[in-house]
Amino acid sequence: MRKSVAASVLIVALPLAGAAQAEEEASPFSANVSVVSDYAYRGISQTDEKPALQGGFDFKHGSGLYVGVWGSNISWLRDAESDVSSGSSVEIDLYAGYARSFGDFGIDVGVLRYGYPGNFDSRWRDDTGMKDPNTVEGYIGASWKFVSFKYSHAFTHLFGTPDSKGSDYFDLTLSHEIVENLTLSAHIGKQRVFGPGKSYNDWKIGATYNLGGFDFGLHYVDTDISHAKEVNAENRIIFSIGKSF
Repeated sequence: MRKSVAASVLIVALPLAGAAQAEEEASPFSANVSVVSDYAYRGISQTDEKPALQGGFDFKHGSGLYVGVWGSNISWLRDAESDVSSGSSVEIDLYAGYARSFGDFGIDVGVLRYGYPGNFDSRWRDDTGMKDPNTVEGYIGASWKFVSFKYSHAFTHLFGTPDSKGSDYFDLTLSHEIVENLTLSAHIGKQRVFGPGKSYNDWKIGATYNLGGFDFGLHYVDTDISHAKEVNAENRIIFSIGKSF
């Protein structure tokens, strides 16, 4: 997910200018853009272990309600095709929810739709053996200082896997700024897949360094999938550069 870092400036000598500055910095709108050497989602590459350009926009109300959109190029749907083409090469996610902090504690609950513009008709489904890949998940999360936990539940087939409605994902993440601008993080997740799909675990560990307003990341990603090479889930190092506005 995306991470925003905000700085505030207090102008005492110029009250009117200070008020305008505070209002500007309290804007509910934000945006982000990044380039990654591989778009890994829950340990599995979405781009055949090739680079991706990603970005999004968010709106968060003072009440804690938020909505947003995020997108990335992908290739995994085309990789699954043989005789037909869906024409899908982009993922567009739409989400809405409610998030609040209470001292060191935080909560986050919402719904997320993973969208893949394309033609997933009966010919495509027969060719790939998949269902419509567009997926809707609900999620609930909690955090305390540097520890966060999130549970996601699929209300539809999970990314086209037949009979996988109700599949879920458990995400435990630790993230801590050990020195100024340098953040270390570790993650472990469990993807339970119903139907013919196989459940698996994934993990990630790495660091992010903020330099000149840009976040430079270096992370090790891996899974325990037995046929990891076939599904682009082998262990690998991923480099990223991102910026939030």
